[in-house]
Amino acid sequence: MVRSIFIATISLFFCFSVQAKEVEKEDGERLILNLVGTGKMYESTVPDIDGDGVDDRAMCFDVNVFNAKKNKMIGRGTDCLAMVTPTDAGVALVGTTYFNLPDGKLVTRGKTSVQPVFHPTTTPRGQSITHITGASSNGNSVVDGTGRFANANGTVRLSGMVNMEKFLGNVGDPITFDCLFVIDLNHKNHD
Repeated sequence: MVRSIFIATISLFFCFSVQAKEVEKEDGERLILNLVGTGKMYESTVPDIDGDGVDDRAMCFDVNVFNAKKNKMIGRGTDCLAMVTPTDAGVALVGTTYFNLPDGKLVTRGKTSVQPVFHPTTTPRGQSITHITGASSNGNSVVDGTGRFANANGTVRLSGMVNMEKFLGNVGDPITFDCLFVIDLNHKNHD
């Protein structure tokens, strides 16, 4: 029995190792970016969401962008929230996020769910949290890019926490962000 468990464990480890090496060989790049800080809401527009050819209105917030692995600030970000729709459990919206980084700008988009926390929640930085956010898609979530992000496409996963305690929906109202973005870029079409 112990021998069978040992063989099964070794086989499972080997399968994961082979899969990890295959992923490393792909022509891509994984960014793990942390959008952190308090931004005051201002109104702006984002590239067309609903396909009518007209840019859409959004509520935007400017905060810092950190490299999550090194916890080092590497740029500024703007998170813009559009098509905000209340639901029974929280809010549904479309988030367009601008990452202004040293090597270029990367713009991503996702259909985001926001709901209140069910337990008192505090970030590792000591920030109280009122809402949890999340978005993910297996399709292309890159809207635009410049510099080294020009012509890139890829998937984006958002796992976030926000404090909306003082946000009433008015210009100048703050939201505090601590949101992780896992961005898997594909540079095969990069010129």
